[in-house]
Amino acid sequence: MSVSSSQSSPSPPKSLLDLGLEDKQRFLDSFDYVLTDCDGVVWNLYGPIDGVGEAISALKGTGKHLVYVSNNSVRTLGNYKEQVRKLGHEVDEADVIHPVVSVIQYLKSINFQGLIYAICAEPFLAALRDAGYEVLHGPTEPMPEALRLIIPVIHDKKPVKAVIVDYDFNCSHTKLLRAELYLKTNPECMLIAGATDRSISITQQLEVIGSGHYVDILEKATGREAIVLGKPGHQLAKQLKEQYGMKDAKRVLFVGDMIAQDVAFGKVAGFQTLLVLTGGAKKLDVERLSNQDHVPDYYTESFADFGKLIQEVLEAKGKASL
Repeated sequence: MSVSSSQSSPSPPKSLLDLGLEDKQRFLDSFDYVLTDCDGVVWNLYGPIDGVGEAISALKGTGKHLVYVSNNSVRTLGNYKEQVRKLGHEVDEADVIHPVVSVIQYLKSINFQGLIYAICAEPFLAALRDAGYEVLHGPTEPMPEALRLIIPVIHDKKPVKAVIVDYDFNCSHTKLLRAELYLKTNPECMLIAGATDRSISITQQLEVIGSGHYVDILEKATGREAIVLGKPGHQLAKQLKEQYGMKDAKRVLFVGDMIAQDVAFGKVAGFQTLLVLTGGAKKLDVERLSNQDHVPDYYTESFADFGKLIQEVLEAKGKASL
């Protein structure tokens, strides 16, 4: 019996450093932009990942344009710039993309006017307000454990036009109920998601719940589909291509450590994809992949391996010119 293409096994990813010299050169020549995730890729909870600063220098030395694309809006823009400085580099504000940036870009693109209810961290709230939007948040104080007392507080019937959900380490059942009521009582109220990570990698051995589950709850409760403005959303891919004038998606390499967010996003956007194993994925996870939409084109141990690859290619070119 023949097996249809949809049932066939996905093509396995290639180990970057195991490529032959010609293939390494071909790979290096195949992209102009390097879009990289941050947490678990260029740094972790404890600081910069060894060798990444040097790898960034090597990439810039070959003319690559680096853009930092994260799902973490808990960090401020200033914090991102400081983290990049620790790697020995400076970064333009326009080259740091995270959900609050893409949410604000989207709201401006549709000329959004109206009240917003946001489940998110303080830096996200501050950025929305600084952009000129009126934003409701909370309740932040503990509520009585009785719906008859909670509902009169949160069912305020205010004309909320958008509910935005992102990381909120103080998220509560009450906040989700409030969001649900706005969405159910106003059919025109939008549901917008920033980060949709269902897990956060603390170490390679430990993952914890991510904000994607909040979005899942509201989608199921209201029958709405969220507009996703973090990875792996289509809208973010569209924004990036427009912002950087990317005419050929295959000339872009997306680097990440999470399969469901980073690799899936790269695939959605039509970019080349590279999975690094310093964060949320292990080699065993790569070997077990069966969904073609989640299989990276390449994988490697660390972002630092760019330095090794580029050095090898440049040394070979130097010898060939003698």
